[in-house]
Amino acid sequence: MEERNISKNIKGVIYGIIYGLVARGIIELEYNVLEFKTSGLMTLSFMFLVPIIIGVITTYKHREVKSAFRSVSLSMPIFSILGFVLITILFELEGLICAIMAIPVFAILAFIGGFIGIKMFRRTDNHAKISLLILLPIILAPLEQQLGLKEKVFNEKTSIIVTGGEAQIWDNITRVYYIEEDENQRSLFQLMGFPRPLEATLDTVAVGGIRIAKFDRGLFFTETVTEMIENRKLKFSIVADPNAIPPKALDEHVLVGGAYFDVLNGCYEITPLSEPNTYRIDLTSEFRLSTNFNLYSGFWSKLIMRDIQNNILGVLKRRVETRHQNK
Repeated sequence: MEERNISKNIKGVIYGIIYGLVARGIIELEYNVLEFKTSGLMTLSFMFLVPIIIGVITTYKHREVKSAFRSVSLSMPIFSILGFVLITILFELEGLICAIMAIPVFAILAFIGGFIGIKMFRRTDNHAKISLLILLPIILAPLEQQLGLKEKVFNEKTSIIVTGGEAQIWDNITRVYYIEEDENQRSLFQLMGFPRPLEATLDTVAVGGIRIAKFDRGLFFTETVTEMIENRKLKFSIVADPNAIPPKALDEHVLVGGAYFDVLNGCYEITPLSEPNTYRIDLTSEFRLSTNFNLYSGFWSKLIMRDIQNNILGVLKRRVETRHQNK
């Protein structure tokens, strides 16, 4: 009996992975149903419904599982999700950034699907139910497109305390000199595969000045100064040309300036504190998300933006304070 349950669990995981890959492939085709076109993977149907069905399929035909093995069976959808995501990464169907962002919600929903699967098919087979579930995301994805993507603008603010001269701080804000590898602090966004910052150049320290922010892998942003108060504030709009970004720099679903994500503005503010030569530097970014799950994608986007900004502020702090101590 135990060997039979193990065999069912393994088969369930394989079936779950296969369904995930097939559903992904079909939905990504952006096919038409009754002239309604799907927007691909950035849909509620794929992000939230497919993982549930993976869970259902993984635990399908487990109606005979005894309570002693129930918890083991319920954990199997997690392995289906991990196998599904791993295959998409290995075959470069999906980038690491998107994969890491998707795994938590995929795993939770697959677990729920597994519970539903055991309850739904505990007593009898119901091929009509399972067939309808399998086809549901494929049917709903193009219909969902008619609702349109929901656009939302987010702001993320990070701060750091720096000891040094305000002229030194201002110089390091207006122009970020090349960041050597040993200056760079390995952080979350780099571990997820986002390019690390290299430098930022500014042609004129004035409103209308053009600032080019460069990252590795050929990623760069063109920033135009929109507001400036010397030694106090530098605000700029940000434009990224998605067509000029190298294909391997970013996954298409997090492409800056793309259909789903864009960085709009950045702002540095310098505030003197009561202690001599001590300042608080605030770095604020404004970015746009256009998905049908902005609450979830917004959480990850804010987390990544906060990490990027903390990394940049950390480099600035070390440079200014090192120079100040060596004076």
